[in-house]
Amino acid sequence: MPLQPGSKIGAYEIVAVLGAGGMGEVYRARDSRLNRDVAIKTINPQYEADREGLRRFEQEARALAALNHPNLLAIYDIGSQDGMAYIVSELLEGETLRTRLIQGPIPLRRALDYAGQIVRALVAAHEKGIVHRDLKPENIFLTKDGHVKLLDFGLAKLAHREAAADGHTGQTTITVDSGRALGTPGYMSPEQLRAQPIDFRSDIFSFGSVLHEMLCGKRAFRGDTTADIVTSTLSADPEDLCEVNPLIPPATALIIRHCLEKRPEDRFQSARDLMFDIGSLAVSSSSGNAVAPPPPDPPSRWRWLWWSLAGAAVLAAAYFAARSLMPAAPPLPSFTQVTFRRSSIWSARLTGDGNTVLYNATWADHPMDIFSTRVGSTEARSLGILNADLLSISPSGELAVLIDRIDPVPWFNRGTLASVPMGGGSPREILEDVQSADWSPDGTNLAVVHHVNDEQRLEYPIGKVLFRCGGWMTDVRVSPKGDRIAFLEHVTRWDDRGWVSVVDLNGNHQRLTEEFTSAHGLAWAPDGRRIWFSGTRSGEPPALYDVTLRGEVKLKYRAPTNLQLHDIAQNGSALISSYKDSTSIVALPPGQSTERDLSWLDDVILFDLSADGRTFLFQYYGPGSGVNYNSYLGKTDGSPPVRLGEGAALALSPDGKWVITKLFQSHQTVLQPTGVGQVRTLDREGITDEGNDTWSPDGQHVLFTGMEEGHASRCYIQDVNGGKPQPLCPEGITHAHMSPDGKLLLAREGKDYVILRVDGADKRPVVGLDPDETIIRWSADSQALFVYRPRKMIEVLLLDPVSGHKQLLHQISPSDPAGIIQFPVLRVSADGKSYIYHVVRKTSELFVVRDLPK
Repeated sequence: MPLQPGSKIGAYEIVAVLGAGGMGEVYRARDSRLNRDVAIKTINPQYEADREGLRRFEQEARALAALNHPNLLAIYDIGSQDGMAYIVSELLEGETLRTRLIQGPIPLRRALDYAGQIVRALVAAHEKGIVHRDLKPENIFLTKDGHVKLLDFGLAKLAHREAAADGHTGQTTITVDSGRALGTPGYMSPEQLRAQPIDFRSDIFSFGSVLHEMLCGKRAFRGDTTADIVTSTLSADPEDLCEVNPLIPPATALIIRHCLEKRPEDRFQSARDLMFDIGSLAVSSSSGNAVAPPPPDPPSRWRWLWWSLAGAAVLAAAYFAARSLMPAAPPLPSFTQVTFRRSSIWSARLTGDGNTVLYNATWADHPMDIFSTRVGSTEARSLGILNADLLSISPSGELAVLIDRIDPVPWFNRGTLASVPMGGGSPREILEDVQSADWSPDGTNLAVVHHVNDEQRLEYPIGKVLFRCGGWMTDVRVSPKGDRIAFLEHVTRWDDRGWVSVVDLNGNHQRLTEEFTSAHGLAWAPDGRRIWFSGTRSGEPPALYDVTLRGEVKLKYRAPTNLQLHDIAQNGSALISSYKDSTSIVALPPGQSTERDLSWLDDVILFDLSADGRTFLFQYYGPGSGVNYNSYLGKTDGSPPVRLGEGAALALSPDGKWVITKLFQSHQTVLQPTGVGQVRTLDREGITDEGNDTWSPDGQHVLFTGMEEGHASRCYIQDVNGGKPQPLCPEGITHAHMSPDGKLLLAREGKDYVILRVDGADKRPVVGLDPDETIIRWSADSQALFVYRPRKMIEVLLLDPVSGHKQLLHQISPSDPAGIIQFPVLRVSADGKSYIYHVVRKTSELFVVRDLPK
């Protein structure tokens, strides 16, 4: 029986019926915990006793939950009530592509934009091993803000598992000799129609069918009966798009034809290959002209023959005359690959002639090195400058490099600025505590980001302060005229969101862009009037932009992959890297002797592990996560993690019922329930919140580092039910962690760790902690500390903070060292027997790109 408005299912109140799907109803509902509307899909009663139906319903939930991407429907929750299974997802406003196609063909530029978003979604699904198998206009949703969402993964399967052998209510299911083929005729690939094994290339065929229909308003494979459609798909070629509509560029028609090849081996071999070609088409298409509908049927050739011939002659003359007056289409961007080894590339620069590239990179377990190569060559030469970041190249060939780096993550680095000849040699040290640097146009001075007394200073030349920043600055670049400095400005030192900023030689500072959720890579255009940069807007992949000195931002190039700008040559060629960040989560669960891979999403950070080692907390900050990121709760038994909601995850309560999260947009601290419960917001009441939130052992209080006006930073404690936070430690004592017995505090005083009583008395240093060791948590008896050394072989130790005695508990070695860019984040259970850690990898390829849009 359908649910009625006002009824409850789980924690959600039904608002209205939205429609019916293949297996159940879809409702609009209200999530009162997070104060938002959601969509709920239920399973029809006739499926409740159908194991296969329930299995497929759960399969859809798992498939979608594994794919967190801006162009895929986001899954919030899954559950059952009174025998009724349901999925909770984001609520979409807009229409399906099928509804839009009723109006006719879609203009070329808009169709290519939709196509690019669809392909990016397929890339995300395919890289998780999931094939959609039912891509068609009904399963493509167009939101009111212009985004595309792929729906209905009810037929999706993991590519490495056996194909399911079930039907799909609401779809046409075709029976063939070898079994049953699942999908929709007209969009299914030939191998899918034959019920043969399929892979990602089947989705590429379906995509070609959809794009064909978007551009000409008719299906690629048609017929009066299902048998006719099947025959057309298996043996006939679709009509030539250029003949149907001469306004469709031949390059577009060629890509569609390549998608629709009958044999999988003749198509694009991956969605990632396809995305580059679609991205190039989208950039080159700037006219926005609508695709003309197909011409009407011709009149009787016997009655109107001469009139038709005369009219055709006139039209042909007009067409060629118009073509002669039309401006030539701009060339497509061309990519020349520079690097050919599986590596992590951190910075790269072009020399003056634009034909030599210098870059620093790491691969496998090799240290960072600086390499030189010529554009068009597959060979690279090491300069023998190990463990140094390349910052800038002067006109005379002098390199500015960063040595003796303090932080392990390159974009948060600071170290000693040095110069070294391009031909190699020993670095000559110039200045300590530098974050970024760039040579002046004449090579006589350097602009630097100098770290002094917990603030970053932009100096040009060295010693002359132009700008001070409480956060951090990267990618400092001097303009071609030497009259301005551009840089990326970030507010918090543990987050890469930021703005493009510029300062003149008098210290006048201006932010040119809105805040980007991620910003890496910046360079001046050769004319000095624009600044190119790579960044990420909320919910979108990194792309290339430019901004004028008046603050006019324009999208320059987007590909269905992550892009980072490194440099621009005088001829306008750009040096860009394509990169992929991936995160592996590995755990040793309680009672187990072997590790378990718990990887779920890329772009995640591990934050906490429960005392019993069975529950862990992580944060997702990748595409589609929004400005506040998302919090997830996972189980070390391998069951799928659960998305808790918006907010950057920080700490799990002792009873596992609450999570501390941060909302960046509103600068709020929020307590998120892990199950039933209402979200709570903690008002800091005028105290500047500096983060580092932890729980008291009873779970009734939150500890955090903050600062009141006129006072230095210190630790505060606040009741979970609200009220003004109270000072917990003397000023200068921060980052407090309370012992399990509630009597002691582990805290920071400057760079050193100390232990003191909760009342602030009897402060003593932590003995025996080496500089490269990180404290994880208190032991269950409050007598010792768990620490780890993040080296190639990770060591987990138990430290007596009084005597300094250490006991080795675990030695952990990541199975694949390639591309690791961060020392692992590791957490242990209260008894030290179980652990979990994550490893972040970055793999990159470097390209010189020519003919980018002006």
